[in-house]
Amino acid sequence: MGIVMRGPRPAPSHEQLAPEDLPTLANLAKGRASGSTSALIRKTPLNPVYVAWIVVPHLLGLAGLALPWSARDVAVAIGIYLWIGFSVTLYLHRYLTHRGFDMKEPLGFLFAMGSAVGLSGDPVGWVSHHRHHHKTSDTDNDLHSPRHGLMHAHMKWFLREPADLDDAIRPLAEDCRKVPYLRWLERPGFFMIPHVVVAVALYAIGGLPLMLHGLYLPWIVMAHHTYAINSLTHKSWFGYRRFETTDDSVNAPLLIMSLGEGWHNNHHAHPRRASHGLAWYEIDATKMMIWLLERVRLVRNVHW
Repeated sequence: MGIVMRGPRPAPSHEQLAPEDLPTLANLAKGRASGSTSALIRKTPLNPVYVAWIVVPHLLGLAGLALPWSARDVAVAIGIYLWIGFSVTLYLHRYLTHRGFDMKEPLGFLFAMGSAVGLSGDPVGWVSHHRHHHKTSDTDNDLHSPRHGLMHAHMKWFLREPADLDDAIRPLAEDCRKVPYLRWLERPGFFMIPHVVVAVALYAIGGLPLMLHGLYLPWIVMAHHTYAINSLTHKSWFGYRRFETTDDSVNAPLLIMSLGEGWHNNHHAHPRRASHGLAWYEIDATKMMIWLLERVRLVRNVHW
């Protein structure tokens, strides 16, 4: 997951930036030689804008713990948790990145807005970063392998990522730019609108308690579950391996609130499968949601 948001830029041709060359170009972003992609990130100072992007919602969510809860707050918090969660797991990950199924509109638009409400970064950037991760998983060119530090994998990588490194990787998601609203969401001005609208609406309906409980506390929980997929599910001591893959991925039963993303070794073994939980005890809420959407014909051609 990345939080970098930039305006659209002319797309390099495939002859200029072949996908297999992108990791090398990332190492040499704008001519700055580096031993590896991870080394380039680690030696880049923390970006204060990105730090504020993360710190402010954390402070707002934690402040909500001091306020009294209502049943409405709980219901809204659960609803928004599922909206922003499925927007990452079902939409950004299993649909946009890996094309595990086809999706009808306006469902895609709804989930794209949910990813913006959840401050997940623009979808084009998110997809390009995750595809790059699969190409380079747990190598020196991986953007967020815990081999280079657990906190590097969890958060520091996107708090330090140089702009030109993002530019070098972003063409991996060129297919996403065919969708107009995904191109619009590359612009920070557009990307922030859904989050601001939801925050203001919750404040208008239920004041500060509803806004903090309903939006920012769910955001904290989902954000760290998402970050943990990059960090903890690539540590051997945190789970088990069903498949012998070329990376360090493991299945992590403790990440049950990640809506099924914790079965990460299964996913790295079969990236396009819409189902990450393969055994009866590997509970996968996203798989269940895809199954339900398939039944009502909002998604089709599912790669189970």
